[in-house]
Order: sequence, then structure tokens, then C-alpha cells
Amino acid sequence: MFASSGRAARLLQPSSTLCGRVSRTNPQLPLVQRATYVSRAHPRPVPEFTVNEAMQMVLEGIEERKEKRAKKWERNAPKRQAKGLKDDGPYRNQDETVELAINLNLDPRRQGQALRGSLVLPNGTGKTIKCLVLSKDADVAEKAKAAGHEAGGDDLLEKLIAGGVPLDTFQRALCTKDILPDVQKKAARLLGPRGLMPNPKTNTVFDEGSVLLEKLEEQSNTITYRTESSGIMHFPVGKGSFESKQLLDNLQAICQTVQDQKPESYGKGKKKKKMGKNVKYWIRAHLTSTQGKGIRMDLRTVDPTSPFFMKDPE
Repeated sequence: MFASSGRAARLLQPSSTLCGRVSRTNPQLPLVQRATYVSRAHPRPVPEFTVNEAMQMVLEGIEERKEKRAKKWERNAPKRQAKGLKDDGPYRNQDETVELAINLNLDPRRQGQALRGSLVLPNGTGKTIKCLVLSKDADVAEKAKAAGHEAGGDDLLEKLIAGGVPLDTFQRALCTKDILPDVQKKAARLLGPRGLMPNPKTNTVFDEGSVLLEKLEEQSNTITYRTESSGIMHFPVGKGSFESKQLLDNLQAICQTVQDQKPESYGKGKKKKKMGKNVKYWIRAHLTSTQGKGIRMDLRTVDPTSPFFMKDPE
């Protein structure tokens, strides 16, 4: 049996917004408090922070967790010695990744709303990426090998199919157009589920080998993005060891790219329904880290079309 609405749990809490000074004795200074009804249908509003405040909160959380992990390592030193374990060197603390999640008013099932691509961050990602390079040009393969990547032509493609090359060591795959038909025909089922299939939409397929080698140097600073079924997009902004200015520059480049990729028609709902005049493109934006909590940001400071973009509203 469900409880009736009269017996449902209710919670009235005074908000922190007070008009004037709070006084219960002086009638000239009445106590004015706005009561907020909180229930499952009316949850407590989630606080929003500017982009600068959110970045500062994320970085402070990363530093706090670093200190806790270092203290725990020192506290457990006697236990490691009792087990006969020796420390090879100082404690290598985790460098968390700062991440951005943007909820857009997109429906990837509709034509033109499935955003996908790549962008180069001005201050990099803080990661070293090993790439798989496929090209029939022997000179391109040799130069890619000299840069520390796995490269080759038809022989490397045969090794991939036979399982002679472990694919778990690669984060991205690049190829030239001369070998793309063979890759699609022979290795698509092998590379596709691992997210390594070269695609012109993600700028991983090139007409010439010289252009491929130029882009190969930028792969450590390049990130790829793709719209999820619910319209959410995830972006790595950088490492927690970066300075706040570097992270903000990367975040600004991401937001500007998302705005530039805005489709002409967007919006969730019935397919036959046309887009209205005041349909929003940006819905929500959250900033977080690898082991931190998500912090909702004020859209005015994230939307590039706003006059308060990357600023603190007055």
C-alpha cells in the first residue's frame, strides 16, 4: 500500500537567503526566510559554481587526496617491512585527470546531431600516446618507428590479424588512404571494438604520408570526442599537476570547439517535431577528476556565446 499524500514525508528548511538583518525581538527588522519544500519530486537544488571556482575546488580536492595517500603509505611502512617488501624508491603518487562532462540538447539518432571529431589542446593532455601507423609508404613507416610508434604496411596488417601484435598497448591508430580499404576489409572487426579503427571524422585518415607524420607529433596533445546516446560528451582537460591557467585554457578550447560544431537543427523529442525558436543547446556542465566528485558549473561561464564566458558574473 502506498502512503497517502497527507502522510508523505515533508521537509521544510529555511534557505540561507535573508532579507536584511535577522531579528526576532525588534518588529522593525522582521525575520524573512524563504522555506523550501524538499521531497523526491522537489529535490534540493544543486549549487552551481563559476568555472574558476569549480576548477579551484577540483584542484584542492586533488591535493587533499594526494596528501592522504602519501600519509597512508608512510603509515603502512611497518606492515610492508613485516611482509618482507622493500620500497624501490619514494612513493609515486597518482596524478589524477581533470575531466569535463557536457550535457547538450542533442539526439544522436537524428541526422547531423551525432557530433564526433578531435581537437588539439593548447597545453596538451599530460599523457604520452603510442600509436599504430598503417601505410604502404616504407619511408613513412620507418620515420614513425623512429618516433617510437608501431608502423608498417601489409605485413603489419597481417600480423594484427594473426594476433602477433598486442593491441592493448596502442591508444590510437592512424593510416593513409592507400591502405584504408584493406584495413576496413580485414581488420575492422578487430580494431573497431577497441576504438582503434581509423576514421576521417576523427582526423586519423590522411591523404599523404607527410601530413600523417606532422599529425603524429600532435597525438599526445589531441583528444577525441563523441556524443553519447543521451547527448552527453566527455573530455579530458588535463592532469592535476597542471597549473590552473593551463587547465582553463584547455577547457576554453574544448567549449569553443563544442560551440563551433553546433548543428543547424538540434533538440530532443519527436522526430517530426520542428525545432522551436528558444531551444537551448547547452543544458548542463560538470567538472570532476578521477577520484573526485562532480561539480556543476554555471552555464553562463561555460557557454562561449555568453558575455560571462570564462569569467565570474558580477
